[in-house]
Amino acid sequence: MTSCPCGASRRYQDCCAPLHQGEILASSPQQLMRSRYCAFVMGHIDYLVITHSPDTRSSISPQSIAQWNSQCDWRGLHIVTRAPDIASNKVEFIAWYKQANKLVYHHELSLFKYQSIDDSLSSSLTDSLCPDNAWYYHSATYPERIVTSPGRNDRCICHSGKKFKQCCAK
Repeated sequence: MTSCPCGASRRYQDCCAPLHQGEILASSPQQLMRSRYCAFVMGHIDYLVITHSPDTRSSISPQSIAQWNSQCDWRGLHIVTRAPDIASNKVEFIAWYKQANKLVYHHELSLFKYQSIDDSLSSSLTDSLCPDNAWYYHSATYPERIVTSPGRNDRCICHSGKKFKQCCAK
């Protein structure tokens, strides 16, 4: 079984695909964050746009996102802090990727908002799904903590179960 790129132990078809295909909505900020990471891995730029808050969507450029994303070889996701309950709206994570053959990380504290569904999201949903509200990615801050690269004998960042030196360090 090939696990979903978001790091869950389920197959993509049973994990993030239903969100990407508009069959279901994220039930929590963490689920939305994981599905957005997976959208970066899979190149689903439209999903990234429609799950971005209508309040801040005008500040993003789908073309810039696609151009930057095309340079990234996503390797793994690590959740730093998990929301204590569904009402919490922040998720801290580290996303690992290779760019120009160098291992890089993106460390972010994401803010999510539960708000009224806008036209761009509702038009992407299947007919049977007609909720009033949905979780949206709103904004982010970037913690100033230093993230150390995995050691050679640490478990790999991609969740393969292999040692880092035998997997993504190559």
